[in-house]
Amino acid sequence: MQNLYDKAAELIKSKSYIVAFTGAGISVESGIPDFRSAGGLWERYNPNEYAEYSAFLKTPEKFWTMHSELSDLVLSAKPNPAHLALAELEEIGKLQTVITQNIDNLHQRAGNSRVLELHGSGETASCLSCQKQFDRTLVEEFIEITTVPRCPTCDGLIKPNVVLFSEPLPANVFEEARRELLRADLVIVVGSSISVFPAAALPYVVNQTGAPLIIVNDEPTPLDTSAEVVIHGKAGEVFPQILNALNE
Repeated sequence: MQNLYDKAAELIKSKSYIVAFTGAGISVESGIPDFRSAGGLWERYNPNEYAEYSAFLKTPEKFWTMHSELSDLVLSAKPNPAHLALAELEEIGKLQTVITQNIDNLHQRAGNSRVLELHGSGETASCLSCQKQFDRTLVEEFIEITTVPRCPTCDGLIKPNVVLFSEPLPANVFEEARRELLRADLVIVVGSSISVFPAAALPYVVNQTGAPLIIVNDEPTPLDTSAEVVIHGKAGEVFPQILNALNE
């Protein structure tokens, strides 16, 4: 394995505009289960009933029941060594942008300043009627009073700014992510199976640009054969080794 760590470190050392693409795997190591895996949220909550946009409009109380459990998990989670390593790569001027499929704010809490959230963020919410914005803390105060939070201005439904099933990804964020990947001279995929579309289409940009690709994921991905370095393992264990090799 050391030769893979060394090779990844050499690639990082030689590049100046690195972009990371992260998925659920990096958050799993912080105690947030992958929704789709065994023991994940979808085993207990049918996503078509609890996390689909039209279902949210009809029975928002179901969504907020699930959201309460998810919120507790996210708030108790802490950035793990992989998150901290990506923040360190930014601090030394190598990593320019993190593109993430996650909604847990762990990259920001670790110290990354430029994070493009493809599936939105649970840190803010919007009124679906008047578009007034609320932060998570205020929404939690509303939930203590009523099961389904409503806008104090117009009584409209409040929805966290996360992408539900059947909702499109935010087009401006997706396009900005694509531009960043086109600009990158190295792309690092961390904890993503590269299989949940449309977000999973983004790493394939390297096939157009020729930028080298490093993949760190527990399981094989469809892009393994295109990558310069593939390390199958836990990101929180792999990245400290890469950083050690980088600092030698």
